[in-house]
Amino acid sequence: MQFNFFNKRNDYVESDGPVRYLDASGLQRPLDMPRSQMAIMGLFVAAAAVIGGFMLFNVLDEVQGKAARAQASVEQNLAREVTYDLPVLPSVIQNGDNASIKQGFVDAGATIYDTTSEEEAAAGNMDIIKLPSDVSELDAGVLYSKGVANLSAAEAALLLNGSWTLEVDRSEGVSMRVTYADFTSGTVEAAVQAAIASEGFDPATTPEGGAGVDEVGNTFQTGTVDVGGTVYTWKVSAIALSSVYDISGLPDTAVYVGVRLTL
Repeated sequence: MQFNFFNKRNDYVESDGPVRYLDASGLQRPLDMPRSQMAIMGLFVAAAAVIGGFMLFNVLDEVQGKAARAQASVEQNLAREVTYDLPVLPSVIQNGDNASIKQGFVDAGATIYDTTSEEEAAAGNMDIIKLPSDVSELDAGVLYSKGVANLSAAEAALLLNGSWTLEVDRSEGVSMRVTYADFTSGTVEAAVQAAIASEGFDPATTPEGGAGVDEVGNTFQTGTVDVGGTVYTWKVSAIALSSVYDISGLPDTAVYVGVRLTL
């Protein structure tokens, strides 16, 4: 059986000896698209323009709007009506053991997040965090599990604004240290003076050379305070918060403050 794949002969209209020419009349037809098809194509073009514009808007909003929304969240979290209720260390140090110190904060209405390890507790030490009044222990636990340095600016502002950390070390004598982020003072110098005033320390007890900038860039001031007949040494130091936590989006004026009282 034979198959003829070329069962249709081409039409020829001219011949010149052995050379024949194909019918070219089809190539001479007008190339204009029928109006009905042009209308349909116009609809497709319009639809594509709408879809493309929508996608472009979403991309621009994702790039530009996302940054604006993140900054707005930071500002909102910093504008919250929260109070620090910083511990006054000369008073805290008179409260006795760590359990009594912690209970004193709880009785005062503070939400305390205890991060003391078993080893620290066995050595007589304690690490506790006073949370902002509008942040639960569960939410704080989720954020701290990420690590403060890994938080977004909005998360960091939520967690740090209104909170402080108290460390008690009884391995050699007694040492208490409270640290917090200051978002209102504006400068490290102002933050140091604000902390001194908040703790009730007397700047007149600062010895010669007891104020300045240390080798790692902290602005500091030291002095002494008499607590129940025992003289303790206090030290207040501050540095830009960005030097402690590299979190883009937090205010450049934010300050990290540390207050220490030692015997």
